[in-house]
Amino acid sequence: MLENFGSYLKKRRKEAGLTQDRLAMALSCYSPVLAGIDSVTISRWERATTEPTGERQRQVIAYFHDDVEKIFPFRSSRSQVLTPDQSMEYLIRHYLNSPKLGSKIGTFPERDGRSYSIQSLNNTEEDRSFLEMILEYDRSISKSAVPVERERLGGWLGKCNRLTMVCRKYGHYFGHVVALPVKDEVFWQLIHAQKEIASLSLDDIVSPHEPHSLYVSSLYGASRIAAGRLILEVVSYLGRHYDNVSHIGGLCATSDGARLARSFHLEPCEVGPSVPHGPVRYQGREVKFVTYTSQLAHILEDPGLRKLLPA
Repeated sequence: MLENFGSYLKKRRKEAGLTQDRLAMALSCYSPVLAGIDSVTISRWERATTEPTGERQRQVIAYFHDDVEKIFPFRSSRSQVLTPDQSMEYLIRHYLNSPKLGSKIGTFPERDGRSYSIQSLNNTEEDRSFLEMILEYDRSISKSAVPVERERLGGWLGKCNRLTMVCRKYGHYFGHVVALPVKDEVFWQLIHAQKEIASLSLDDIVSPHEPHSLYVSSLYGASRIAAGRLILEVVSYLGRHYDNVSHIGGLCATSDGARLARSFHLEPCEVGPSVPHGPVRYQGREVKFVTYTSQLAHILEDPGLRKLLPA
């Protein structure tokens, strides 16, 4: 379970019977990365008024002979919990508007987020129009692959509708995400294009409380705000189920999706579906299919992303 670095440091220091001054001296001698720290620094770290770099945190864990891979990364040591609106503002400012994403995400960069809402999808008549949009989007960018059928999508919704969501603006469709908690072996089959997403059975999808990886089969935000709200829902899930999630990844088939993947430190892994009948084009551009994936612990080494996790 993620805890903040200050809590960990204070607990381990007391268990070792060390004062802040003695610990500072010991750490300074232990590693060049920690050289020069003093008791004031230790005090600030424990009170979470400042936070050391990831490398310094790793060295402190190693000093106490704990398993770095099981403990790191730590939850952000922010002093107050961000509201969803504050989190989205932070996400858009630091990630979706960052230079690494180019000039835009989506085609409608509205600034006012109050008209947007998130709704979990269900396999009901009320959601039929949204489901048809998702299926049409899936088919339009994967003409060479096996398309997902309505019945299969409905089955996924029935088993894990919390992670199958639509973003609305004034009640109208404005983006969606379909993320599925699947068995690790199934996840890697999907990542390496050894299994079609359309063949995914209900037995392949597991409870969030079991060990799994999160496969994002579709992420489409028609604006920065829509994308931000959808991503925050996924981040909230990751924060609640951190102990059970191994990897997160999925197929990106548009430039927006690829930019979003890179902003969250997902690394290109495999070229996606082959195109036997020539290149697929979407909105006038040739589509490049690429799968992205990364360990959840690696993603959360980014202190900014940890800041978005729920308390």
